[in-house]
Amino acid sequence: MKKKNQKLTVYVVVAVLIISLVGTSFVFMGDLLPSIGNNYQGKIDKLEQALAANPQDTQTRLDLANVYYDWGMRAVAQNFEEGDFESAVSILKKAIAEYQEVLKTEKTPGILVDMATAATYAQEYEVAEKAFQEALELDPNFYEGLYNYGFYLYVVNDFGGAIEQWEKAKALDNLSNDNIKRLERNISLAQDALLAQFQQTDSNASTEAESEAE
Repeated sequence: MKKKNQKLTVYVVVAVLIISLVGTSFVFMGDLLPSIGNNYQGKIDKLEQALAANPQDTQTRLDLANVYYDWGMRAVAQNFEEGDFESAVSILKKAIAEYQEVLKTEKTPGILVDMATAATYAQEYEVAEKAFQEALELDPNFYEGLYNYGFYLYVVNDFGGAIEQWEKAKALDNLSNDNIKRLERNISLAQDALLAQFQQTDSNASTEAESEAE
């Protein structure tokens, strides 16, 4: 039961607080869905056939991972109101598995961030944390990495960490006005959440002190 509640919390953060995710295979922003279309299984079948013929084809495997990623994100968006994310998580875990295979021979910030983002939604937090950090070690100024790492930190209630990553992203050169506004909005949300977290902690401490006094 506890695991289910945690999973719901992740998606409430995503949809209710409108924190957009930036992906290197596509941009996911609440009402913007992947443009790949609905025939995911048909695309997957073709890619798997190609991989069966040439298992060492890294690009085909990456394409397969991206299709699973897009499909999983669409499933998250479509299933939010129902609160049923098991199918979305299952799809995203397949994306993670394919990304992990690709990363054995090709390690780029973009691939690492896409895998980490999928892992965030699938609640594979250790995988997500490690991949985000690896991506930002390779490129500390990678906007998608800073942005989505901030989202991940928000999800795990590290609001101060989220603010730090989004502030770093905001300091980058050549950002569009839309990106700056999005970052400012998210920073404001995280600041409000951090304040609420502090107030809750303070309230709990006061309650405990009163109980001990009695």
